[in-house]
Amino acid sequence: MKSKLRLFVCMFLSVMFLFSALTVEAAQTSLDTAIRFSKKIASDWYDASGNKVLSISNGYINGCQIVDGTDFAGGDPGVGVFIIQEAQGRKAIHLEWLGSGEHRTLIMNKKEQLSSSRYREHYESVNGVYLGMSRQQVINLLGAPSSSEVRGRETLNYTNLGLKIGLDRNIVTGITLVGKGAHFDKSGLDIGSSMIDYYNFYQLNRMPSEFSKNTFQGPFSIGHGEYLFFGSKGITLSIYNN
Repeated sequence: MKSKLRLFVCMFLSVMFLFSALTVEAAQTSLDTAIRFSKKIASDWYDASGNKVLSISNGYINGCQIVDGTDFAGGDPGVGVFIIQEAQGRKAIHLEWLGSGEHRTLIMNKKEQLSSSRYREHYESVNGVYLGMSRQQVINLLGAPSSSEVRGRETLNYTNLGLKIGLDRNIVTGITLVGKGAHFDKSGLDIGSSMIDYYNFYQLNRMPSEFSKNTFQGPFSIGHGEYLFFGSKGITLSIYNN
């Protein structure tokens, strides 16, 4: 009887030890993941007025240590919840990041848009619309769209202008020329322009194929965190490179 009791106690302690070890490992894993993801967005982040809102570096956010995290997904772009230790207690911050270069953007708690540059800049535009512009700024400039659709992201259709404007979180992340009346403001090029003209003006790192201009050829960087895509449905200016 005593041997059975000793066996039961040993088994119970073993299970408790294993459970404790798994719990510690899970906690360490979530913290390691949070710190690893924080390195992707290590920078000072500013609001639209140029005020510094967040400073992220070395496992800290605004000088407060990252102690946990959850719901991490993607890489670049990506999203996650970081938990920091403030003097008054723990605080969770939802962060979503996208873009590169001048268009590196952080969205805090699903509403506040922050930039890694104190004053947001852009290189190319169409009808005054540029990447990083807000949805409301587009409507203030161009008026109400002819139509809009939401399929994972929102698209504003300006049929009379030959434009489609893609938005993520109410931020312009793509501008597509679909009609002959639309052209890029800086270069003056449109959907009828030759690939040689695009190559020469934007100093592309490779030559787009004229024979394949209506098929997907991948992204063409024009610098400043902006990319061109040539396709059968138009030419797109985007902050994404895939």
